[in-house]
Amino acid sequence: MVPEETLERAAVDDVSPRYLRKQKTGEGKRHRSRPAPSTRSWGQRARRGALVFLVAFGLSAVLGWATYLLWFSPATRLKAGGIEIQGEHYVSSNRIAGVFSADIGKSVLLVPLDRRLRQIQAIPWIRQATIERVLPDRLAVRIEERQPVAYLSTSAGMRLIDTDGVILDRPAGANFNLPIVTGIGASTPVAERARRMGMFAEFLKEIQTVRPSASSEVSQANLASSDDVQVTLAGAPEFSGQGPVIVDFGNSAFADRYRLFLANFPTWQAKAGSVEAVDLRYDGQALVTPAPQGSGSSGAAPAAASPAPSAASATPAATSSATPSGTAAAKPIRVREISGRGTEQQ
Repeated sequence: MVPEETLERAAVDDVSPRYLRKQKTGEGKRHRSRPAPSTRSWGQRARRGALVFLVAFGLSAVLGWATYLLWFSPATRLKAGGIEIQGEHYVSSNRIAGVFSADIGKSVLLVPLDRRLRQIQAIPWIRQATIERVLPDRLAVRIEERQPVAYLSTSAGMRLIDTDGVILDRPAGANFNLPIVTGIGASTPVAERARRMGMFAEFLKEIQTVRPSASSEVSQANLASSDDVQVTLAGAPEFSGQGPVIVDFGNSAFADRYRLFLANFPTWQAKAGSVEAVDLRYDGQALVTPAPQGSGSSGAAPAAASPAPSAASATPAATSSATPSGTAAAKPIRVREISGRGTEQQ
């Protein structure tokens, strides 16, 4: 017989090791302690809420301090000497700085830049302007002033006018070597003033391409006609023994017509003796009006340019056989006197 002890040991040995490991693993799990799900979720929410509160509080404190520094701190307040102005020449810096008088003592961030910019650009002499904040306590103002191109004869006296047709007061102590413009005034619509002054500025620009000193020989300009630049020329080298001459240049091809005038004027003067006016509005033609006898040939420029005789006032019109505009060759012309004597010179 097999002893009982041997049978018991064999029974134990037949037990599967795998089964035994599972039992041990299961027993280990049963011995671990875990917090209840509800307890774990509450703790996480509490810690997360505290973190969010601390971050929000910190940001609020930083923003509040920054707001105080930028908006209310004495370090950001605009002072009278904190306005930097560049580009002023004819407009006094005090006039520009006066626009910000209500902002002195306030933070530069409280200055209404758009409103102040409109106020500055409302000054007639200022063409464009910009304003920038320069932290912590300054403003930078940059302006572009208008450039007058002529004096304007008005009922209130001589004023200045630029290419945009803006009428300007004469700055105290400033002197300009500019021609006098007539034929337009404050009653002329701004758009029309701008168009005519733009045409006159283009005329000055073109004739200077022919001769750099040409603009200084223009003493007056009559812009009463919307399609004609009528100027009084004086002091040109070609005017030997000749007084001022009124010339109609039309509304285009100014350089070609000015070149034609210079090339042919000695011939016209030789035939007429003294020239009073020349009409160059018609390509290839020139209506030349001799000066009346006894009028002299060395007089000064008149106070205001008077209209030159139009083509309709001469019958038949005096014509030139000169080559078309832009050529320098001068050919004989016919000069018809229209002063009443009815003589004609070939």
